[in-house]
Formats: sequence, structure tokens, C-alpha cells
Amino acid sequence: MAVKDVEIDISTGLRSLWNRRIRKYMRSRSDRRTTTTRPSTSTRPNNNSSSSTPPPSTQPNQRPPKSGRKNRNLPHKLYLAAIQNDVNHFIQVQTEIASENIVDLLTPLKNTVLHVAAGHINSIGNRRGGQEKIVTLLVNHFPQLITKQNKVGDTALHVAVKAGRYDAVQILLNESTTTSLVLVKMRNKKGNTALHECLINQHRTTGIYNSLIRQDPSMCFVLNKERESPLYLAVKAGDNNHVLDILSNMKMLENQQNMYKGKILTGKSPLIPAILQRNKELLDILLSNEPAFINLSDEEGWTPLHHASSVGYVDIVQYLLIRDIECSLIQESNGFFPIHIAVIQGHIQVVKELLLHCPYPREMLTHNGQNILHIAAELGKRKIVCFILENSKLGSLINEVDDSGNTPLHLASMNWHPNIVCTMTWDKRVNLGAINNDGFTALDAAEYYMETPATFDKGLTLTALKAANAPRATRTGTLKIPSKDPTQSNTTTEGTHTNYYKDRVNTLLLVATLFATVTFTAGFTIPGGYNNSKEDQGIATMLQRRAFHVFIFSDTIAMYSSILVAVCLIWAQLGDLNLVLTALQLAIPLLGVSLVMMSLAFTAAVYLVVSNLNWLASSVLIMGTVFLFAHLAIFLPLCFPFSSTNRILRYICYYPLHLFMFLTLNSEDNNGV
Repeated sequence: MAVKDVEIDISTGLRSLWNRRIRKYMRSRSDRRTTTTRPSTSTRPNNNSSSSTPPPSTQPNQRPPKSGRKNRNLPHKLYLAAIQNDVNHFIQVQTEIASENIVDLLTPLKNTVLHVAAGHINSIGNRRGGQEKIVTLLVNHFPQLITKQNKVGDTALHVAVKAGRYDAVQILLNESTTTSLVLVKMRNKKGNTALHECLINQHRTTGIYNSLIRQDPSMCFVLNKERESPLYLAVKAGDNNHVLDILSNMKMLENQQNMYKGKILTGKSPLIPAILQRNKELLDILLSNEPAFINLSDEEGWTPLHHASSVGYVDIVQYLLIRDIECSLIQESNGFFPIHIAVIQGHIQVVKELLLHCPYPREMLTHNGQNILHIAAELGKRKIVCFILENSKLGSLINEVDDSGNTPLHLASMNWHPNIVCTMTWDKRVNLGAINNDGFTALDAAEYYMETPATFDKGLTLTALKAANAPRATRTGTLKIPSKDPTQSNTTTEGTHTNYYKDRVNTLLLVATLFATVTFTAGFTIPGGYNNSKEDQGIATMLQRRAFHVFIFSDTIAMYSSILVAVCLIWAQLGDLNLVLTALQLAIPLLGVSLVMMSLAFTAAVYLVVSNLNWLASSVLIMGTVFLFAHLAIFLPLCFPFSSTNRILRYICYYPLHLFMFLTLNSEDNNGV
């Protein structure tokens, strides 16, 4: 039997089936109306009764019947029949469920039977699923299914395109000129037309793209909700042929109809995906056809050069600058030039390349008045800061201020980048005493924004500034410490800060007292004991040993240092904040001396008592020496943050601090700076 005969038989069978359904539906409506309007004898109201039951139609908890058609679940048998290449079986299953209207049968995702048939791919991945006869049947006899959308807004055409079903696409588009024009323009909830979905799913080897573009070339200008045009998606897919074809169609329509003038420059720049792919061939194609693409910006004002600077592709940056050097002078919505974006991401090679084409970097400022050194210092981009400081042409940036009066050193100090602070304070050109709009120097700002207790980076930053002899601005009253809560009063803030120092003083006082107790006790429990002879009674038995002399000197210094610490901290109990700070400056170094001397005294004492066993005595000396130097290396930066402009003294006293810098340095390097 020919396909045409099959279709005629199918058409006749479905029409009679549909007529039977209508008659059955009308009878059911008539029966329901009769039941509602004729109450039975048992429910007829009794006039003699004081309270009667209202008729069913007026029961308060009974819902009125819904008007219109009601969607029903697509039966499993019909679903399976729709994905098979057997029209007769499909009709048979449909006949078995004759009580249902095929137009209203939906899956949980609101797919109709046409969605199911058009979007199915068989188990071996064949995109000619064999359901084309069923699709033809449904399109011819139930055209209302063609424009039905599922839960995500997809029509059957969307589904067929996603599945790569060229046969189903052809059937849907060949239904009628009017319907097909409407169909290709329909969008899903993402704003995608069928052409968008074709390019997103990259169906290059099928004829789907050609079928869609021939239907309506103007669809090349349609943007989805992400402002992505078909041209953008074709570039993203890396398909040169489709890119050329879409550009050709867009240019043709622009020349033929004024309504399309300039529409090629709407939406996201198609250069962006080409940049992310480092595809210079596509960049050539796009810019040769439309040079204005190079300055096309997105909603945030980012041009293609901003994107290239963000990802750090130096070759693409060079290519764009050769095409149009002026694109480096375009600011995005927050006032950032492409060179600022490169600094933020830490791409030093891109920064160098952009500086080669930037005649006036001093004037490349953000909306906050910040230059590239401000941004690098604020974000802790150490390599870029070092590059700028080493470049004599960029020396004018070093002490420039932003709209808040902050220099790069201020920003590095307030954002706790000790490596940046250390690098900048060693440069003679940096003005350590510059004052911002709040009246703060870099040291003032670091102390003002210091939280209690301070973190490791914050402590190192403050130490680096003090070691460089960074000055404070002239200040009246006590040190101000800001509160995280803007509503908190200055009195409360200062009280919190005073309590912090009070706790710190009490802790150190307790430690100093313990040290004094231990060293005092050690002075009377000396190694080797005392001599019991009449002539030398009470004299230490190891008095003539050099190690004993080391023990005595170390223990004595440790005890008196601890006592001095305790005395200083007792003065700090008077409550004056300046006196507290002065006492702590004296107490911490003395406490460090006490710790070192205690360690040395312990090593000398143990060495004395095991000196007859050479290997053990040597081991004790080696371990004591190693730990003593480790102790000095760790504690020295906290004890001796000498403030000096003399480079020799700074090298001597500041060198241990560089050991700590490596910890933060490695952290910054891991972040790509």
C-alpha cells in the first residue's frame, strides 16, 4: 500500500475517532448537567424541616466544574508508540485510548506527543529516528500541536533541532508558509529561537541550519535573553562557514532594508568567543566584514580588549591593538581601562604590552582617580608593583593620590600587603609621610584599621612600616580605632581597644612573673650541686667549668629581664593608653631577651651534667644551637622593629622580617600575581 493511501486511511480513521469522542463528550456534559439540576428524592428539601441540606451545586466545599479542556498525562503506551516507526501501531494505540484528546495529552515536562516523536533519537544514536511518518501524521491532522510549547518554552521544532532530527525539521517547516514563519520566530524561556538552538548544539553536518536560515534570514538579528545573536553562537561554536554565511545574510539585509541598519552591532560582541578561543582566523573574518566590532561593548561596558586583557592573552591583545590602537582608551562602566583589568588579574605581560601603546599612563585613571599602581598596591600584585617601581618612565605614578587622597602606599597598608609595603618603603622616591583626606599617613591608616587581635599579615605590615621609620601625622588625644559597626560610638570603640591592651598587659605580666620564678629557682638548684667540704662549703662544685659560667650569666640575665618586664607592665596598669603602648614597646624586647637567656641557661646546664659522654654532650649543644637560632629568627622581628633611615641598620634589624615575608609571598604567587 502506498504512503498516500496509508495517510488517507489514517485520516479517515482519525476523523471518525474524533467524531465519536465529541459525541461521547457532549453526552457526558448533558448527563452531568441533568444530575446537577435534578436532585433525587432522597435529597429533595423538606419544607416542614427547620434545617434542610442545600443541593449539591451549593455545597460550600464542592468546587465548580472547570470550563475548557483539561490537560491529561500522556499514556505510557502512546509515548512508546510515538517513538517507534510504525504508524499503524500508533493508530491502534490511539484507538485504544479513544476517550482522551491527543492535543491535551502531556508528559510531566508538558511535552505533547509531537514533541516526543520529533525529538526522539534511537538507542544507537541515529538521528533519523524513523518517526517521520508519525510526525507527518500529527502535523497534517493536528496542526495545533505545531506551536504548542513545553515547560521550558520549546516547540516541537526546538526539540527536533536540539536532537538533530533533520527529517522532523523539514516536515515541521514544510507544513505551510505562514505557520513555518511563525514557528521559526517562536522563542523558548531562554529567548532562543530554533536557529539559536541549532548553533548551540553545533549541528554542522546536517541540513538543519540551511533549512532554518532559508526560511527567514532576518532571524540572524534576533537576540536571546543573554543578548547572544546567532552570529555570536556561530563564533562560539568555531564554525567558520556558518559565521561567513550569517555575516553575508546580515549585510544583505542591511543593504536592502533600512530597518536592519546598525542591528549587526547589537548584543554581545561576536569577537568575545573568538578571543577566548584565541582564534585569529575568526577574528580576521569578523573584523574584515565589520571593523566596528572591535569597539562593541557589553552591558558592563567591556570591549573585546577588556576581555582579552582579563584572560591574559598577549597575542590577542597585540592583534587588537594593531587593528585599532584607540581601543585601549575605552573605559568600561566602572571607569576601568583595559590596562586596569590586566592589573586586577595580575597579567604583567599584558600590562607591559598595553604600556607600549599608552602615551600617558598617568592620565589613565578610574572613576575613583586611581592609576595602575594604586590598583596593583591595593590588590597585592607584587610583580606589577616591582615592574612599575623599576620603570623610570612610570616614576610619576609612585606618589600620585586618588580621590580619597590615598597614595599607593596608603592602599597597600590599609589592605595588609606586607610584601608591597616592604618593597615600596625601600624605594627612596616613596613619600612615607604623605597624608590622605582623613589626615592619615600610611602608618596611621594601618593602625587605624588594625583589628584586635591582629592577623599575621597585619602585624607584618605594621612592622614593615615601623622598620622603615614611617612617620605619624600630628595627632591630638588618644589613638583612634574604628569600629566595624558604624553606629558604635567612639567611646565604646576606645574602651574596647583599651580592654584589649589591658588583657595583653595582664597576660604578659603573668608570663614575666613565671619567668622570674623559674629563673630564681634555677639559681639555687644549680647543676652539680654544692660543695660540702669545710673550706668550700656552699660553693658550686662546677664553679671552674666554662659551661657553668654560661649558665650563671644566662640565668641571671633572664631573671632580671623578667623582673624589668614585670615592673614596666605594672606601670601600664595606670590605664593611660600612651603609657601602655610605651610599656609594651619596652616589655616585649626584654621578654625576648629573657626567653633567649633561659634557653641558653638550659642548654648549658644539660651540657654540664652529661659532659662525660662526648656524643651526648655534642648532641645537646647542636640541638640547643639550632633551636636558639630558630628562636631568634622568629622572635627578633617582634622584639626589634627598629625605625631607622640608615640602610645598614635596616638590613641588620630588618633581615629576620624577610623570613616571614616568604609566607605571604608564596600565598600571593599562588594567586597568580
